Amino acid sequence: MTGAKLLGWEWFKLRRRRIIWLLVAIMVGFSAFMVLLRFGEYQFKKDAEVKDEVVFVAGGPQPEDDISFGCAAFIAGDRPELPPEVTLGDIDVALTSRECELELAETEERLVFLTEEFTLPGAIPRALRWTSIVSIPLLAFLTVLVVGSEYTWGTLRTTLSRGTGRRRLLAVKLALVALCAAALWVAVTVVIALTSLLATALASGVGHGEWTGAAAGDIAGDVARAWYSTLPYVALAALLSVLFSAWSGGTLAAAGISIGYFFFDLFSMARLLQLFDGASGFGWVADVADVDLGWNTAAWLFGEGGEPIRGFNLVGAIGQATYPGGIWSFAVQLAYLAAFAGAAFWLFQRRDIAGPTG
Repeated sequence: MTGAKLLGWEWFKLRRRRIIWLLVAIMVGFSAFMVLLRFGEYQFKKDAEVKDEVVFVAGGPQPEDDISFGCAAFIAGDRPELPPEVTLGDIDVALTSRECELELAETEERLVFLTEEFTLPGAIPRALRWTSIVSIPLLAFLTVLVVGSEYTWGTLRTTLSRGTGRRRLLAVKLALVALCAAALWVAVTVVIALTSLLATALASGVGHGEWTGAAAGDIAGDVARAWYSTLPYVALAALLSVLFSAWSGGTLAAAGISIGYFFFDLFSMARLLQLFDGASGFGWVADVADVDLGWNTAAWLFGEGGEPIRGFNLVGAIGQATYPGGIWSFAVQLAYLAAFAGAAFWLFQRRDIAGPTG
């Protein structure tokens, strides 16, 4: 059987499984949700009154409770209702006005940021990055189904007896996952764009950003970046599927470990960096982070020139600690990809194929 026919046969088996389409729906739905989430926050902040607290003259009478008021009204000359123990003369009008102006400026800055988050072209790279975090465990699970299911069914020995080489069979299975991931990222990008168009149409007075050749190139790069970030975890899931193939429940174990590893690695490294940042004798934590797969995946997806991307503050440390550079994180992921894939092919070539494992 040629590689193309083998790929077609693997796709035929895969597309008939309902759980695959459930995974697609989760990923597509999440990408649309990330756009709508920013749109909803924009609508809330746009309509909400910016409030602050009155600053009273130092040494003068002070109210028992803080007094809040609308900043725009205060700057326009309106004054809040005060309790009997203080008067308007006790208010530091200049300082309060400055505080209000800062609040209004910060709110306006936030509105500009949110607008860029749900309008094109800015909505696409931001939603892609967040969807990548969801895609990694989903595609790892997909890999376990593609590679490990035939062990459970007991059909792998039959497939190999037809003359299909082991290396070619595993390569086709992994290629199928990679191709499905690429197609899925294209579909996710289209969904993000359509959701952005809808959100922008619902937001009065908001238009899209400027479309340029550079913007289109950046989006293509972000799609490729999101796709590449999943490949080391696909290779890991394949390795675990082969490793646990001899045991009953091995497919479930491979899925659980590959997904659990991603979240444990990412969150634990973030927490360690937060706990030991600058601590004497713990410089090795940063050294470990520099070669850690989860941390370099976060750097690859969210780091901009080695710096945290604005608005990404997962478990405290991510968004604060400095990420490795893009070339370094690319190389680290490539090293893990080669190691996991190489081990998977080596083990698949040498391990005996048993009957159904249940």
